[in-house]
Amino acid sequence: MSKKSGRGNPPKHSRFKKGVSGNPKGRPPKSRKDQLVIDIISEFRNILTAYREGGRAKRASRLELMLKKLVNSALEGDARSAEVLFKLRAKASKSSGAKSQKFIVEDWVPDFEGQTGEQKTRAHARENEIDLADPGEEAGSPATEPPGSPSSSPNASREE
Repeated sequence: MSKKSGRGNPPKHSRFKKGVSGNPKGRPPKSRKDQLVIDIISEFRNILTAYREGGRAKRASRLELMLKKLVNSALEGDARSAEVLFKLRAKASKSSGAKSQKFIVEDWVPDFEGQTGEQKTRAHARENEIDLADPGEEAGSPATEPPGSPSSSPNASREE
């Protein structure tokens, strides 16, 4: 044990103490010019902004509002907006490792004997398409038909 002091060997009482910061006031804030452009954009797009929807005041991040506007313009027929949305979706699924989710539904009631969940899902999708495409369609028409029924087989239209 050497009790020498000097360069590289400060006295024990003046050495850094464990768990005590060398700067008790903390780190000075970064100036705006030191931030990267991506940080500034991220900060800007996460700011909550007030907007009106259906006569009610709501708040959402600017990113959400931008995506909402893109979706609305794509639904109105703007091809460029639709293209941007598809590119964003592809990029997000690649970067976030997003995977499709599976939902397990228990105690569902089939429309007919032997109906699978996939068949019921397709029937529900067809039913919603019919409702959207032709609102004047009869409400009492069957949503799904059991397998093997004449209208569900591909050869039914040829025989008639």
